[in-house]
Amino acid sequence: MIQDKSIPVFDWFSNQHTIEARAKFLEQVGSVLISLFQPGDRVLDLCCGAGAIAFFLEDQGASVTGIDLAPGLIAMAREEATKRRSRITFIRGSVLTGSLGNEEYDLAVCLGNAIMDFPHQDFSRFRDRVHQALKPGGRFAVGYRDGVLRVMTMSEPKEVIEEGAEGQIKRRFREYDPARGAYLSEYRHLVTGQVYEATGYVYTGPILRVLLEVGFDFDRSIRLSESSFLDVFVKQ
Repeated sequence: MIQDKSIPVFDWFSNQHTIEARAKFLEQVGSVLISLFQPGDRVLDLCCGAGAIAFFLEDQGASVTGIDLAPGLIAMAREEATKRRSRITFIRGSVLTGSLGNEEYDLAVCLGNAIMDFPHQDFSRFRDRVHQALKPGGRFAVGYRDGVLRVMTMSEPKEVIEEGAEGQIKRRFREYDPARGAYLSEYRHLVTGQVYEATGYVYTGPILRVLLEVGFDFDRSIRLSESSFLDVFVKQ
């Protein structure tokens, strides 16, 4: 999560990032994640949110560091870590500028379609920072929803009201901007009246493979649903 202006939106939906709320997603990806590391390996959870994935990885024997820019979600993760007596390090910071280390990790993950928050022009910096953080031969797992399929079908309603952590949120799809390959949406907090505009960028499997071919070899792609995938890359 990298856009300061949309950080409050993630905190508005903190109820959707709890361990309980992420249980179904973990059922989808859990066995794949377990196959990517050995007990004792160091794992970097990029855009970790409230830590549901990080806690799962730790339960499987990994030594985990999580990083996210949303203050409310990191606060939730740290509170849960205290309850669990977890050894996970949760960092509040930007993936693009925060400290990720140098050849420290066996595996890096960026899940939950968080990749769509990274503008295309920033992706090379994102890629290079992940590459630097991984040990030689380390793996990088990216989860994403195929953005082209979303544009083609546009099956979602233009407006939807969702239950946030502290009241209802109206999400309105404004437009697709083909020049930037981006979706423009508006979020309105129906309790406070606050409004935030958010931009989500289109990524697909082929796009990611081209962008990551500098420094990474493509390993495999796992289909999680009709339009969601988990792709695995290996640092060259």
